[in-house]
Amino acid sequence: MFEKLHILAVTNTYITAEMPGDSPQIKDLVEALKAKGIMVDVLYVDRYRGVRSYIQAAWKMVRLSLQRRQYDLIHAFYGHCGFLARLQARYPIVVTFLGSDLLHPRDGAIGKIVARVVNGVIVQSEEMKRVAGRDDAAIIPFGVNLELFKPCPMENARRELGLPLDEKLVLFPWNPARAVKRFDLIREAVRVVQKKFDRVRLIAVFDQPHETVAKYMNACNALVLASEHEGSPMALREAMACNLPIVAVDVGDVRQIIENTEGCYLCQRDPADIAEKLSLAFERGSRTGGAEIIRQAGVAWVADQVIQVYDQVLGWRRRPPQGAT
Repeated sequence: MFEKLHILAVTNTYITAEMPGDSPQIKDLVEALKAKGIMVDVLYVDRYRGVRSYIQAAWKMVRLSLQRRQYDLIHAFYGHCGFLARLQARYPIVVTFLGSDLLHPRDGAIGKIVARVVNGVIVQSEEMKRVAGRDDAAIIPFGVNLELFKPCPMENARRELGLPLDEKLVLFPWNPARAVKRFDLIREAVRVVQKKFDRVRLIAVFDQPHETVAKYMNACNALVLASEHEGSPMALREAMACNLPIVAVDVGDVRQIIENTEGCYLCQRDPADIAEKLSLAFERGSRTGGAEIIRQAGVAWVADQVIQVYDQVLGWRRRPPQGAT
């Protein structure tokens, strides 16, 4: 058995009882790291409490520099949390950037500064690596929870969710209020498709437990993404794991995820083209083979890649105890 690492994970997005759909992929990764033998403490910065929560977290970071050594490193998720982590001087820092914290005009300004002053950087796509300005950045998209996201009969999923069996359902698994996700374009595209097909409905699912999202991905006929920018959209890889057809703009690493999967379509950020590709998905009328393609990108595999980043940042390999072979 190797010497154990002890890390502090700092995040402002994490599953809670009030927010069961708040970036579950981070909790999945934390649990996978624990399963690999890493000791992980989590400092959750409740962004819904506003500035007060960030001030409290900042004080905790400063105190870490004054206290006895507790951790090997700090792993911050999202650029703002990387900034908080940099307020202490005792531990090396790895930051996982999620997307907007590098690509958004405002949040990205903070993220770019953070990327230059931490020890290790993890990003979701080649575009994010370029924007981060770190040649040593590791591209490690979050892993899919393959225990939850897997194919199951559409009829079963619809019955469990109380959805009609005779509708064509288009899934939008994000908050429509997030302007960057361009729900307006997708809504208009669905209106166009409704002129060609009977009983087509757009369903927005957000702030829901991971288990519920997986059911919707098996219940729907297609998922549509039209975002202005993305890193590596988690929902697309989860949809692939459920064999759900996808219509998406070429943003982030979307092309890499779906382009070789029959039943998935790249589209322009235009309602007419989105509607045309949705029509193709409906006319095809069957699921994809995405689950077979995405099965190598599970959470356990991603945890192994993240541990390699830890080892590189620390500059030492975890050693077997004396006498081990």
